[in-house]
Amino acid sequence: MNFKKLVEVYEELENTSSGNKMREVLAEFFKKVPNEDIAMVAYLTLGQIGSDYEKDNVLGMAEKSVLKAIITAGAVESSKVKKLMAETGDVGSVAEQIMKNKPFTLIPVGNLTVHEVFEKLHKITSTSGSGSQDIKTNLLASMLQKTNGKGAKHLTRIALGTLRMGVGDMTILDALSIAYTSEKKNKKILERVYNICPDVGEIAETLAKKGLESVEKINLKLGRPFKVMLAQRIKELEELPEKIPAPWTVEGKYDGERVQAHKNKKGEITLFSRRLDDTTSQFPDLVKHLQKHIDAETFIIEGEIIAIDKKRKPLPFQTLMQRRRKHDVASYAKKVPINLKPFDLVYLNGESLMEKSYRERSEILEKIIKTDDVVVHTDKIVTSDLKEVDKFFHKMLKTGYEGIIIKSRADDSVYQAGTRGWNWIKWKKEYVKEMVDTFDLVIVGAFAGRGKRGSGYGALLCATYNHKNDTFETLCKLGTGLTDEVLEELPKMLKKYEVKKKPARLTIKKEMIPDFWFEPNLVLEVFGAEITKSPYHTCSSGLALRFPRFLKFRENKKAEQATYSEEIKGLFEE
Repeated sequence: MNFKKLVEVYEELENTSSGNKMREVLAEFFKKVPNEDIAMVAYLTLGQIGSDYEKDNVLGMAEKSVLKAIITAGAVESSKVKKLMAETGDVGSVAEQIMKNKPFTLIPVGNLTVHEVFEKLHKITSTSGSGSQDIKTNLLASMLQKTNGKGAKHLTRIALGTLRMGVGDMTILDALSIAYTSEKKNKKILERVYNICPDVGEIAETLAKKGLESVEKINLKLGRPFKVMLAQRIKELEELPEKIPAPWTVEGKYDGERVQAHKNKKGEITLFSRRLDDTTSQFPDLVKHLQKHIDAETFIIEGEIIAIDKKRKPLPFQTLMQRRRKHDVASYAKKVPINLKPFDLVYLNGESLMEKSYRERSEILEKIIKTDDVVVHTDKIVTSDLKEVDKFFHKMLKTGYEGIIIKSRADDSVYQAGTRGWNWIKWKKEYVKEMVDTFDLVIVGAFAGRGKRGSGYGALLCATYNHKNDTFETLCKLGTGLTDEVLEELPKMLKKYEVKKKPARLTIKKEMIPDFWFEPNLVLEVFGAEITKSPYHTCSSGLALRFPRFLKFRENKKAEQATYSEEIKGLFEE
């Protein structure tokens, strides 16, 4: 397929403000895409060249290198490009203007295909070492020479990792369902498969070439992460027996990083974060201990990594964040020691255990773990007594943990990948303070500052995620808790997500129109006092968070992993 065809659709999507219209446009386009190109088209439309979990698939060329490629491809003086950059502030717009007005002698020979774009972008991400920057620049320039203005705009944005059309994974699945099954309701099947195979390219290609029945046969696979199971909330602990039948397993809730550890037949272990990122290189000490202390040929174990001090007491998540690095890994492994608390087993020796009850999974997990100073059992009890649950909860708080997770031991307590079901319930320390809770919210806009904040943002517009509709809904205007340091850093962090108009998947009231729009991406943890009705916000048709306060950034979460609108509705009291 000619890349120009893809660009035409991107232009239409970029000028679409409706999420439903966006899905219709994509569905019609997908019907015309050759089967051999559909996976590449699905990835590129997300601004990617592969699934989230694959190594060396992270796009993000340096702005300086992309501008150099534009200069080369357009045969212009660097001063002209610098001037346009100063005027527009957007590399894509610069590329569009330069390549739209390129000399007649630079009319491209041959067409730029989707396959060539995909192949060369892969080569750009995998090129390293001496002279690599020049190689990357030349590869991009060679593609730019085959584009017109619009094509150059979108190509450079893909290369920079800043393609901002508002399309998400669920948008792609919706469009695939309409295009290949003629019924949007089949998206539920695609989403269920996506939760154990979060790879839109693989799903798209299987659907196009083999049909829906073959998609339904896709199963859990070693080395490919899955969407993790999530816990529900309750307002009062007394509600617990209504939601989960006794007895319950009650475990500590830790302030760490959730991880899934995969071991293949070669004995290799791969670690994946909640965002599905490969974090193996950050925890070489954990990899060694898992190889020695888990008695199984192959497995997929879920657990929580927490930082600990010399007395083996838990440390905050911010301390663990120091382990996220490419350099000095060994020294930081000594500087920030860790524990892994394994809490679930979903795959063992060639067999998926997701359909087994939690009781069965946990019993098998207990048998194969040989604990040591790194891999340790979770803190837990089994009880039918609410007073014992509350007593254990306070014990966990005193130990330094966040709270507890209460788990069903019933026969139907299967592992619900990607689902926030009633098999697990979380109960956190915020309840002790008689506050609502903390929420993970997405920044979708910002309001210009005044007075002391006159040079930056005065407040942020934050939203929840409506999982059912694949939309983001505003919940609060956040200005409290933002320190001078955070306010100084925010414009730099948000620059790559800034867009000129309302993101297509955002629902908003006219009273909340911000001064700046952002594609939903950056997630914050926010503390609030009360959920109330509001005529100004769209969360669950009009709910808002009163007295919100910024706590911290949640780099380990994607926008679609933010607090669901349905959760807010469930916590609201009339």
